[in-house]
Amino acid sequence: MDATIIKTIGELIRDTRCASNIRLTQLSKLSGINKGTISRIENGEVKRPEFSTAYPLATTLDIPFETLVDYYVENEKRSDLLFDILQATIQRRSSTELIRKVANKYLESPNEDSIDLTEKLYQQIDSIEDTSIKLSLYNLIIDYSRSHGIMPYIAKGLYQQYLIERNDFMRMKETYYNGKYILNYIKFLPQQYRIELYYKLGIHAYNLRLYNESIEQCKKIITEDNGLSSYRVHAIGILRNSYYCLGDYKQTERYAIQYKQFDYPYTRENVILMEALLNTKKGEIEKSIEQLRSFLKSCSNDSVILATNQLLRLFLQRNDLESANNLLCTSNIDQSVIDKSNPLICSRYADYLQIKGEYYLAVGEYETCINLFLEGALHYSKVNDTVEEKKCLNMVMHIHLEKNIPMQKSTIEKLSAYFTHNAQVTGDSA
Repeated sequence: MDATIIKTIGELIRDTRCASNIRLTQLSKLSGINKGTISRIENGEVKRPEFSTAYPLATTLDIPFETLVDYYVENEKRSDLLFDILQATIQRRSSTELIRKVANKYLESPNEDSIDLTEKLYQQIDSIEDTSIKLSLYNLIIDYSRSHGIMPYIAKGLYQQYLIERNDFMRMKETYYNGKYILNYIKFLPQQYRIELYYKLGIHAYNLRLYNESIEQCKKIITEDNGLSSYRVHAIGILRNSYYCLGDYKQTERYAIQYKQFDYPYTRENVILMEALLNTKKGEIEKSIEQLRSFLKSCSNDSVILATNQLLRLFLQRNDLESANNLLCTSNIDQSVIDKSNPLICSRYADYLQIKGEYYLAVGEYETCINLFLEGALHYSKVNDTVEEKKCLNMVMHIHLEKNIPMQKSTIEKLSAYFTHNAQVTGDSA
């Protein structure tokens, strides 16, 4: 039945009941709603029944939930009732379109202040599990706040939108710049949100190898966070790492000293890894190798990848292929336990595949080498690292041309899988 031709909810219930040959007494018994209440609704004495009353009647009469909701959206103006309907649509996992429609009507309620309406909706969104619904509602808050000049909720909406979208590693560059846009509204965010945003942008920039931008954001945390929060600790660690990647070892050591003062399990592992890196830069290669070998005996799964990568690089630089082979044979790197929610770990695993490929290139096992470079390219593509991705693909082409290696079936299959994956990604982002 089309809700648009029904003038009242009473007519909808009465006409559906009569069409189904259900008596008032039966409907009352089946729905649990008092017979007199049903009669008053059908006769129009109760023109705007509570949703909690109409819903059991509609369910008993097999009136689609969407039809009932559409009626209320068209005719209801009370914010409290519309909010109850919104909660019902969320609990029933209704379509994103229907939920947004109810939320939009709720924000238009004339009996409550626009800021209060926005705040209540904003708080409700956090409990929703479906990210597509959350994104839709945050976008609604952003649009509504812009049209009503509610600056704090433009900022908060954009921030929450960024937190969701940044988890799509295939769009890391795009979502990073979306995150940077929030800095235009930074003064409207509470301090804790500001610190969190600086940290999220700092690590995001680091993952994209935008080290100067990472430094810029992390220094803001140091300025704003005078305590010893985890964000400050992490910021100092990122500053240390970013300066190292830029080749500024003086600043690296400066922040390494500060970072070493924090005594947490994760900081202790990071301190050892950085000391090994700095010893390499100082020419103390043997010391660095011994540190890494000892470290690999007891470190966490996440640290295994980075330590193995460092050690493999050192062996390859020295052309110590025997030690490199021994390391690969005893390596505890297991793809199944890699934290796929951490783009940095995913990127380091791609580094591992690339370095491993370099080893097999050095020993002349070209087919294995090519397969590893292709795997590396695929993993780099998953974190939007186009520079390293292209480097791996170029190595594949170079080996085939320079070594005159025929294209094996397994290589063709991997190339096909790689290009299929990238075509799907391109299609999804279009």
